[in-house]
Amino acid sequence: MKDAGDKKRKILVIDDDSDFLESLHLMIAMDGHEVLALASGLGAVEQYREFGPDVVFLDVRMPAVNGYDVFLRIMQDDPDALIYFTSGYSLDDEQHANAMSKSLAGVLTKPIEPSVIRKILDDLTPKADDSGC
Repeated sequence: MKDAGDKKRKILVIDDDSDFLESLHLMIAMDGHEVLALASGLGAVEQYREFGPDVVFLDVRMPAVNGYDVFLRIMQDDPDALIYFTSGYSLDDEQHANAMSKSLAGVLTKPIEPSVIRKILDDLTPKADDSGC
């Protein structure tokens, strides 16, 4: 287990693949971060507002409410949100270009190496309210 120290982050993971969701949740939590894991895009925007995550890992292809729609709604509420799409499929070019124009942080192709997630979390800039000022 890694000592998260001052780098403890709040991470929101949204994915309908229960195996991926559980493994990513466990890995991030074992590294000392606070994780909220959701198995659906339903209610994800409200959960985002309540939880206030530093970063979101968001599956693109989900039933009911897809990740692209969740992304657009979160970005409408919080244009500074840091969101990474996660997908085992290729993305629709038009949706991908639109998401990038709205500051999508990136796209992670499944399976995702733990080191990739850890680097993203280690490189996060502390939020202004995290500085203790």
